[in-house]
Amino acid sequence: MRDCLDSNHPDDLFQSRYLKSGPVSTRFSFSPAEKPKRKAPIYDSAARETRKSRVKFDKVKLNSQSNPLDNLAILESVNISFENYGFRSVPTNEAEAVKSKEELLMEQLKEKEEEVKRLNERLGAQRKELEEELTEKMKQLELERELRKELESMFQRSLFNIDYIKSRDAASKLVYNKNEQNDAQKREKAGPKRTLSVEEEFFLVLCRYKVRLLEEDLASRFRISQGLVSRKIVTWTKFMYYRFKELDIFPDRQIIELHKPECFKNKCEGTTVIIDATEIYIEKPSNPEAQQLTFSTYKNTNTLKALVGITPSGSVCFISDLYGGCISDKEITSKSGVIDKLQRADEIKADRGFNIQEMLASKGVKVNVPPFMNQSGQFTEQEMLATRRIATLRIHVERAIERIKNYHILDFIPTNLCKNCLIDMIFFVCAMLTNFLPPLVK
Repeated sequence: MRDCLDSNHPDDLFQSRYLKSGPVSTRFSFSPAEKPKRKAPIYDSAARETRKSRVKFDKVKLNSQSNPLDNLAILESVNISFENYGFRSVPTNEAEAVKSKEELLMEQLKEKEEEVKRLNERLGAQRKELEEELTEKMKQLELERELRKELESMFQRSLFNIDYIKSRDAASKLVYNKNEQNDAQKREKAGPKRTLSVEEEFFLVLCRYKVRLLEEDLASRFRISQGLVSRKIVTWTKFMYYRFKELDIFPDRQIIELHKPECFKNKCEGTTVIIDATEIYIEKPSNPEAQQLTFSTYKNTNTLKALVGITPSGSVCFISDLYGGCISDKEITSKSGVIDKLQRADEIKADRGFNIQEMLASKGVKVNVPPFMNQSGQFTEQEMLATRRIATLRIHVERAIERIKNYHILDFIPTNLCKNCLIDMIFFVCAMLTNFLPPLVK
């Protein structure tokens, strides 16, 4: 035992140092023993085939950018089984079905692309045609605009209005008394220059015509003398009268037919002009002969009488001079000159008092008046319908006359205006001014 302890073996030293005395010593090996080598695994035939297939798959180079069906053919050529890699093998007939379906889709896609290409070409051709048509339309529109401007310019030059007067500078050369001359030097000697412009003078005259402001009132409003107001009104009245007289306001039959309203086309298609007489009150003349000529049994006072004719559209186309209130409708028609304006086959519409059928029969003009009541004192049904039809259309001439009388300078005429035919000029100007209003019959 001691021999054993005295040995230099490491285990003997361990025992002599840590073990109690008396026990039997035993040799232990504290170093791990070598593990036995594991036997090589025995692979079955399937495993060996899988390993061989992997080797073959590693050797096959697939192109990722090529068609998947081509890669499938490569894999099939090396007899690689997809089940070994977790994929289900595709049967040959199913692969061919997938391939045929893909080819069909590719063909359909190609057909759609060709169809889209054809539609784009057709759309481009249509767009080009529309652009060419639009360019042509724009040229025509520009040409029509230029023509319209030219026609409007010609029409404006033919109108009688304040702009026409200003453009011709005619109203600025009006002479209000005998002392005034066109020469600038003589005008300076005659007195001061005009205090009112052309527009202001025209407005002054319209105030007198429309609302019948007194000359004293106008002198105060425009800050000029009363005598100058009177001279301006007289001068402007003559100026407008002679200017309006230059116009032929009686239109041709073609113009009348072009602007004829539907109410006339349906009831009295051949109507050319509608006439009626009207009277305005005047101051009782001091001359007995003048009293007799101007006394109206219808109004039971002294009046002046005029004949007014309008077209079916309502515009005033004829204005006669003023006659004494005692004149009859037939006589004023004969003296006014309206018959000279009519042509063969024209049709004139009037009231019962215008017994002018025989007068116009020789000229071939038809007179359409309401029927007269027979001896029984009653109208037949046909006569009553004719009376109503004519009355509904003849009322437009009464409306036109009412427009004329809305110029209140005609409310009452003093005898001083009857001198030198000044009242005839005033009545004519008032009637012409109504043609600047909106159409009477739409």
